[in-house]
Amino acid sequence: MIIAYWPQIHHLYVERCAWGLSILTWVLWLVSGSLLLIYATTLGDSLFIYVQVINITAIVTTIILAKRANTICPLHLAVAEARASGTSRSK
Repeated sequence: MIIAYWPQIHHLYVERCAWGLSILTWVLWLVSGSLLLIYATTLGDSLFIYVQVINITAIVTTIILAKRANTICPLHLAVAEARASGTSRSK
């Protein structure tokens, strides 16, 4: 789970591109992770607590980087252009 966040965080940090990323989804993940952290703390499960702290840290990092993103990377620009040209042909 911890490694799964790396590609998104890396892309946001390097490319400053958050195209197609839903901040609301990440906020919901943050709420969910926070509730799980409370539950893990109630259980006293140190491994579960550790994983949730890293999970929440990755989610907060993603949200912060997405908020500062101000460009669209070449890959996503090509996708956006392809979608735009595809919709213009169908009209």
